[in-house]
Amino acid sequence: MRKKLLLLFLFLTSALYSQTGKIAGQITEKESGEPVPFVNVGIEATNMGAAADIEGYYAILNVRPGKYTLRISAVGYRTVVLKDVQVSIDLTTKIDMELEQESLELAEDVIVVAEKPMITKDLTASTALVGTEEIEALPVTEFSEVLELQAGVVGGKVRGGRSGEIMYSIDGVQITDVFDGSTVIDVNTSAIQEMQFISGAFNAEYGRALSGVVNLATKEGGIETGGSFTTYFGDYFSTRTQIFRDIDSFDPVNILNFNGTIYGPIYKNYVSYFLNSRYVYFGGWLNGKREYNPWDITTNLDPAAPLDERYVIEKTGDGEIVNMNWNEKIYVQGKITINPFAGVKINYTNILDKIRYQDYNHEMVLNPDGRYKRFRWSNTNILGITHALSSSTFYTLNFSNFFKEYKHFVHEDLDDPAWTHNRLLDQEPAEMPSFNTGGEYKGRYRRVTDEYGVKLDFTSQVTRIHQIKTGVDLKLRTLSEYSANLLTWIDRNENGIFDPGEDGISEPQITGNPFVRVRAPDINNPDENMSVNTFISKPMEFSFYIQDKIELDEMIVNIGVRFDYFEPDGKILTDPSDPDIYRPRKPENIAKTLEERRRYWYKEATAKYQLSPRLGIAFPITDQGVVHFSYGHFFQVPRYYLLYSNPEYKFDYGTGNLGIAGNPDLKPEQTISGEIGVQQAITENISIDLTGYIRDVRDLTGTRADEIYIFGGTNKYSQYVNSDFGFIKGIILSVNKRFSDNWSASLDYTLQSAKGNASDPNATRNQLAGGVQPEIQLIRLDWDQTHTVNGTFNYSTSNCGFSLIGQFGSGFPYTPSQSMNLSKLLNNSELKPSTVNLDLRGYYDFYPFDFMKMTIFTRIYNVFDIRNEVNVYSDSGTADFTLTEYLRRQGGKPEIINTLDEYYRNPTFYSEPRRIEIGFTLNFE
Repeated sequence: MRKKLLLLFLFLTSALYSQTGKIAGQITEKESGEPVPFVNVGIEATNMGAAADIEGYYAILNVRPGKYTLRISAVGYRTVVLKDVQVSIDLTTKIDMELEQESLELAEDVIVVAEKPMITKDLTASTALVGTEEIEALPVTEFSEVLELQAGVVGGKVRGGRSGEIMYSIDGVQITDVFDGSTVIDVNTSAIQEMQFISGAFNAEYGRALSGVVNLATKEGGIETGGSFTTYFGDYFSTRTQIFRDIDSFDPVNILNFNGTIYGPIYKNYVSYFLNSRYVYFGGWLNGKREYNPWDITTNLDPAAPLDERYVIEKTGDGEIVNMNWNEKIYVQGKITINPFAGVKINYTNILDKIRYQDYNHEMVLNPDGRYKRFRWSNTNILGITHALSSSTFYTLNFSNFFKEYKHFVHEDLDDPAWTHNRLLDQEPAEMPSFNTGGEYKGRYRRVTDEYGVKLDFTSQVTRIHQIKTGVDLKLRTLSEYSANLLTWIDRNENGIFDPGEDGISEPQITGNPFVRVRAPDINNPDENMSVNTFISKPMEFSFYIQDKIELDEMIVNIGVRFDYFEPDGKILTDPSDPDIYRPRKPENIAKTLEERRRYWYKEATAKYQLSPRLGIAFPITDQGVVHFSYGHFFQVPRYYLLYSNPEYKFDYGTGNLGIAGNPDLKPEQTISGEIGVQQAITENISIDLTGYIRDVRDLTGTRADEIYIFGGTNKYSQYVNSDFGFIKGIILSVNKRFSDNWSASLDYTLQSAKGNASDPNATRNQLAGGVQPEIQLIRLDWDQTHTVNGTFNYSTSNCGFSLIGQFGSGFPYTPSQSMNLSKLLNNSELKPSTVNLDLRGYYDFYPFDFMKMTIFTRIYNVFDIRNEVNVYSDSGTADFTLTEYLRRQGGKPEIINTLDEYYRNPTFYSEPRRIEIGFTLNFE
């Protein structure tokens, strides 16, 4: 089927979508108001333009987002030069112009500065457009921080959806990692020309998303040479030392950033380049202390002795403070743009993103070297060819490839002599809550997503009213995963003879030797393969859509339909009651060899497809007001880890629920979304936007309440199925004041209810395993924040200014572990405390040289160092107290490794403390 679809694709001339907009309007005579035909409308510094028709109408397609200068000229009329014309992704910038007749007294060109309208009349779904100037003005460093400020984003989720329901794209090419729904790369903000965020019922051209779409249009070179260099440094500074270790001293190199950009022509008007690179080290705010090393041994001398005399605890650490949530990133992005001849443009983009980091682990706070080292890198290549067949028709051919690898381990080399005995990982005194006193993790993990994509764009302004877009997209992927718990071997003598298996290894507390040899388990050995999982899959996705944008004077309509097709390339069980091919339960299966069982044990998962209609309408109610309505059906293949988890259905012997199996035969997850909204300009600089929305979510991935019993009836397992559902409704009120009189501001308020039967695909299985009956009613989802407020303020003069970001959120729900009023505790029936935050950026500009502008800036995050409780103990509803801690104190036992306050004041329960950054930017022109 993959070959057939590839052949079909090569014969289709169509498109997925492009990251461009349109400039259109009508040219009339100023005195009479009559249309002026055959007027030339061109975009300066480009070869783009159009001629007006007999009625004075013109349209320029395929214009990249940004600001442009238009030159409007006709014989017998004064030429008009219109500056600062803003173009955005997918939108029409309407420029109507009146021309004056030419005379000897009025021979000079008319210079006009365009003003962006407060109301975008062709938005048929809620859409936020953030340009490079807005990004640079805010106290943000990553594009994800910009996204979190947008209306409808609550708790990191879009309009009540789960994680992984957003589609990300760069320059028209999807860059979502289908394995978990994350981005393949974190695009540098200084390389972004415009970010478009669609949270409403988006058009048919967008797919593989249930909640939202993020389009990133990146910068490219031009006819002018320029560049910039930015560096900043900083650290966290807080008085909350009872929560955060070593946070009251300022280390200016705990955060380091170096970012450089250069662009310009290689061969003027034909070849240009854009290059951006960044290095950043982020030390983090969650610190540990190296009091123990992984090889330290804790020995229980006498279980009957007093607790403070019972243990001999080896402690060889150097006592250094260790950053425990640090990361280091190298980012390089390059783009070559070629204009070989009129109407043809070629872009090649390469992006390298490489990150190494570690995550905080509260139990390992005194033994930080026993944690996993984590690595992620990706390489993205995009080749785009755009060909304008006429002034009203163009196509774009895009080829893309991205490769993303993630892995983690403690030691990369299996022969590393530093591997330690498994017993050391759980040796600390158990009589009191104690941090880890030695040992290290033995897991190894590697995952790769390798994707090749081809798509063709075809867009045509068929008439003045109808713009047709049609598209086809083919994605061929290879996914692989390797997960293993290493087996240990210990050297028993000088001749190198090893004794395999944990049972044959003496306790390090007896031998005094903490070190062992390790090896990977054999996947073909039934005695070992429970410790290893691996798979390689080659799924395929194909999609097609057709869409018409109808632009009438009194109404804008986007109507279309989308077709999605998916082949999972996975295997499902022929007999679910006997799942494990290595450890069969039924006698007739036990009697056969492994190779014989392979012939009938599995069958192929079936292909899935869906048709999704979309409709969006916008119509003006006044000259400064517009109402929009959108509705659509949306389709998304479940995140691939849900399809391929435990791909061989391996379950060991035991009792109760033995675990969860993936399901390559999962159906697509679906959402029906609708919204209605109104935009209204109150003054020439202030507008409001009020939008109401609903989302009916079906066929989400969950775990079945009716567990699958394994032959013999003593144990069972769960499997992912399309069992979860939800219903979300909300209202968004936005007020925007654009920059005038030296200031601008915005305020977004979201009132939302997000309910469903489960917040996580594993929820039902976990409830059953814990002896709790799963929910059969709608409950509040984990990210159901009723009230969310985001505000920004920017004040700027010719050479200095400041900006603020303020945020407020009511409490997220949590499940209490006890209640005085209910005999049955309800999931997510109580609320965590509300949160509030304020960030600040200040800057000063000056010109040390004519060709250089220097900007000195500072950024302060969480200005007032507010202690927001983002997690709470379920028995108290606060991060500051738990009943368990109280009972421990009442018990009066001695504190051996750490204090109770250190153990129960988990810093991950609190928001990030105050962060201060200071830096400068040099701009060369």
